[in-house]
Amino acid sequence: MEPLTMTRSARRKFMTLTCAPVLAAGLAVGVSPTASAASADTCSVRTVDGPEIGRTVVAPASGADALSFPAQRTLDGDACRFTARNRTEAAKRDPVDLSAQPITVNGMGPLRIGMSRQAAERAVGARIPDGPGGPECRDLAVEGGPQNLSLRFSNDDRLVAISVLSSTPASLATASGVHVGSTREDVLDTYDSEVTSRQDEGAPEELVFAPRLAKFHGRIISFLMNDDGTVASFIAGERHFADPLPCGSD
Repeated sequence: MEPLTMTRSARRKFMTLTCAPVLAAGLAVGVSPTASAASADTCSVRTVDGPEIGRTVVAPASGADALSFPAQRTLDGDACRFTARNRTEAAKRDPVDLSAQPITVNGMGPLRIGMSRQAAERAVGARIPDGPGGPECRDLAVEGGPQNLSLRFSNDDRLVAISVLSSTPASLATASGVHVGSTREDVLDTYDSEVTSRQDEGAPEELVFAPRLAKFHGRIISFLMNDDGTVASFIAGERHFADPLPCGSD
């Protein structure tokens, strides 16, 4: 007797109904703390002729190379240079309230697509514990929440996508305000000609927003739809990794 096999579309529908709720239940929960406010530092630069010129310098607030802990100022030629203080200072920071940060193709608040997991932990002021995954990626949660927010890291530890699973508060939304529970018409009206529909036979519909401008590096947001025409979940990031199915499910 030949072994039973399952097509990708059937497997996608099965995983949508079974894996997403299980993954959501495994994500960390907790009350999101208050985000720390960013502030500017000033330092003086002495020119060749001697007078000092006041200059305001803002420490980077996000990105793979950004400092997410207090920095001290030193003079480096004719510019201000930031150097890290003791790493223990980072542990004293209040974690960032990610539930109040909009999600875009390039990241979420201080989280930027392409940054390392270590840099992501510094950026949000909380641990992102490792966990199981598939041959290419792992879906991980930030300690303390928000609930049902998942960070997808490639197996070389790069942040490649950010996903929002079912049953989330409306505050976890895209920069344009689309969230779990938004209607199909909301998505189409919001992204207009830059959104397309795709659907494998027997699988839920996906609405894919793919901004055309080069600065977005070909990244996308994929909205997985319920049968009733509302958004069930969505994922934003690198096209190759922005699949609504959990890592390792296909």
